[in-house]
Amino acid sequence: MIQLPDRFDDIRPYYDSEIPAAMDRIASDPSMDKILRFLGWESESENVRKLLRSISSIDELQRKIMQPALEETVRRSISELTCEGIENVDRGNGVLYISNHRDITMDALLHQNYLSNNSVPTSHVTFGSNLMSPPFVADLGLSNKMFKTVRKSKDYQEFMDSSIHLSDYIRYVVTHGESVWIAQRNGRTKNGMDRTEPGLMRMLMLGLRGRCDLEALNITPVAVSYQWEPCDILKAVELYRSRDGKPYVKAPGEDLNSIINGIAAFKGNVSVAICRRLDLSAMGERIGRSEILGTANLVDREIYSAYRLWDTNYVAYDILKGCKEFAGLYTPELKEEFLDRMERQIDDYGNLDRGLLKEIYLNIYAGPVFILQENGKSPSK
Repeated sequence: MIQLPDRFDDIRPYYDSEIPAAMDRIASDPSMDKILRFLGWESESENVRKLLRSISSIDELQRKIMQPALEETVRRSISELTCEGIENVDRGNGVLYISNHRDITMDALLHQNYLSNNSVPTSHVTFGSNLMSPPFVADLGLSNKMFKTVRKSKDYQEFMDSSIHLSDYIRYVVTHGESVWIAQRNGRTKNGMDRTEPGLMRMLMLGLRGRCDLEALNITPVAVSYQWEPCDILKAVELYRSRDGKPYVKAPGEDLNSIINGIAAFKGNVSVAICRRLDLSAMGERIGRSEILGTANLVDREIYSAYRLWDTNYVAYDILKGCKEFAGLYTPELKEEFLDRMERQIDDYGNLDRGLLKEIYLNIYAGPVFILQENGKSPSK
């Protein structure tokens, strides 16, 4: 990893020199037991901890621990993983990957693994400040090129300062030959409608002097889609409780629970697609509101072009609309499985309005069909 200016010390990942101390803390933390149980490595507990304490660099950690752990996670929770688009990566320069965001950790981890398997250096990854607790999670993230981003601030000036700081960090990393992964929105897509927040593009353009500066970021969208949505019922309940503008207050440890569920839950088939680099040739030299919105739309267009719809998306659409428009794209058995899964998950929240929660749940899966239709792309029939 490149040496960064001191001004980024408050948000940057660990350097290699800081890895041994972090590995010792991780190996000593009781949270390791839960991870080892999930991976089926309980019998190798002492060997894994010994290996952790021997690691002295980010690259070594990713090769010896993270990659095998992710491969085991894929084996346990994914039926088939399809990755494509590695030819769209500019190997000679830094790249800013902008991805749709369905799971707190798996989106970026699967993308990182795809890069690594094709001899492309892994990227820096955004890491929400709200996730940097407990210390075990912070150590694990910062040891894997994750850098801290401030999700929210009630103070406008504080928010602007952190946005400028983040924009400066991303621009520095990319223009100095390394890459960055960032989600297209603040937090996961919970309603199934993947759209790039104009605020993200506004943040990226802070301090840019024109189109050439923006082109130097090599913006390359990434589309990730899951047959079975990670944390679907948890997302549905959050949307239910925050409807009509109601503030949603997360319970202690809720983010960590979502991380664990997203990793462990069965996902069925998964697709990761690296899209074409954004073509900004039609953009004028200045950067204003229309350019910000236009760039966000370009990101969305690339993501929509590569997004893969699954049978679960089609069945949810038909159930929600009360039709059989896509009945040829799923089996009666899949429909029964989908309905059974939904009903069982909703049973755990008997104190909520079942009909409304079901509608929200169905929209999580049907959302990609709606959004592709809205953008002039007919779902395959």
